[in-house]
Amino acid sequence: MDLDCQKSPYTNIFVDTSLRAVHIECEELVPSDTFRRSLLYVIELIKKNNLLACIYDIRQLKSIPPQDQDWFIDEVLPLLLNTPIRKVAVLEATNGTGLLDLNQLVYSKYLSIPFELQYFEDVASALEWISKTTPLDNNPLVSSRQRLASAL
Repeated sequence: MDLDCQKSPYTNIFVDTSLRAVHIECEELVPSDTFRRSLLYVIELIKKNNLLACIYDIRQLKSIPPQDQDWFIDEVLPLLLNTPIRKVAVLEATNGTGLLDLNQLVYSKYLSIPFELQYFEDVASALEWISKTTPLDNNPLVSSRQRLASAL
């Protein structure tokens, strides 16, 4: 079941309660304040709804300025580490521009992250992967997440 949460000219955010997942789509040149406000809203949705997965669709995104990439790593990632999130699916355009290499950004600061990160070209593949999310109480990443979050 999808629940529309927020729509703007640059971002659309909704929750799929049956998959316990949040989906964020970014389009065109997202202004910095909209980008930041949207990601903070997603963090709150994850916490409030105990969501286990996120689909981050940047196929239509034109650019992410370096200061917003730094902000993501310095501000958003530590918040994300304190959520129940287990999987993040990044949807990128098939032209291979790789606007946001989360692996490079994340692993440049953290040796490991307590959630799985996977890249996809289409929503169907991402949804299939997310549908295989391990329930929170059976997930071996929980103790890893707690150790990493306490180190911050």
